[in-house]
Amino acid sequence: MGNQVSRKLVVTMYAESQLHAGKGMDVGIVDLPIQRERTTAFPIIQGVKGALRANLKLDNEEEIFGSDNTKSQGEETKPGKVAFSEAKILLFPVRHIEKLFVWVTSPLVVIRFLKELENKEELIKKLETLKIAENEAIVLQDAGEILLEDIQFKTKQDDIVKEIAEIIAKNVETVDYIKNKLKTDIVIVDDNRFSSICQMMTEVLPRIAIDKQTGTAKSGALWYEEYLPQDTVMYFVARETMFSNKNPNDQVLEKLQKAIDRAVITIGGKETVGKGLVALKVVNEQ
Repeated sequence: MGNQVSRKLVVTMYAESQLHAGKGMDVGIVDLPIQRERTTAFPIIQGVKGALRANLKLDNEEEIFGSDNTKSQGEETKPGKVAFSEAKILLFPVRHIEKLFVWVTSPLVVIRFLKELENKEELIKKLETLKIAENEAIVLQDAGEILLEDIQFKTKQDDIVKEIAEIIAKNVETVDYIKNKLKTDIVIVDDNRFSSICQMMTEVLPRIAIDKQTGTAKSGALWYEEYLPQDTVMYFVARETMFSNKNPNDQVLEKLQKAIDRAVITIGGKETVGKGLVALKVVNEQ
């Protein structure tokens, strides 16, 4: 769980359906793109706090999340005792001819994740010194070459993949079949290449609006939405805020952990068409 100075929970999110956390209309080819970091273009999801509050319905939700927006003007509001980060990408699923799909990640992505855990300094140092060429992929077993979607990479075996895969596989909420696949089917590529993959290999789906009078598509009502694929793995961090009294008897993080560990919630948009389902798991590496 961490120490009294900076108690926190690290929580993984396994996508059980496609995810669309939109940033609004855009003028590009995709009308409704997903949220991304400005510097890296890695996918993110903002609004974790709101999604948890809406899905979990906790008895002590005001203590954890703070006052909601139902307070009338002039009525005293209370700050929450827990702060939530945005959800960050950890593993991105990519089509593979022989294995159906594999999960791709990069050193920067994994280092960010490991820095939120305890006693991972040695593994972080290995990643910091890992040399990956632009056309190279680090894998568990050398296969000579690997084709990810339509991009060909030369493979290089490194046991660091096994170390990372073991940590992630036991800390995602999914069935054993997928956990076992995670242990063997993670690929590490260069940070720049990973950014390109996350931009080129998302799912872009056409949508139309139906005219209620005619039952047919409205004229000009066609648009395109971007989604993160099913089986994407993300994570977020929940930390005690300055408003927590730091008293061990407060149990605010313990109450939150009990509610979210192994829960399935919806996050992002398009819930009514089955999108945005994620399974949560509190990482047990603290």
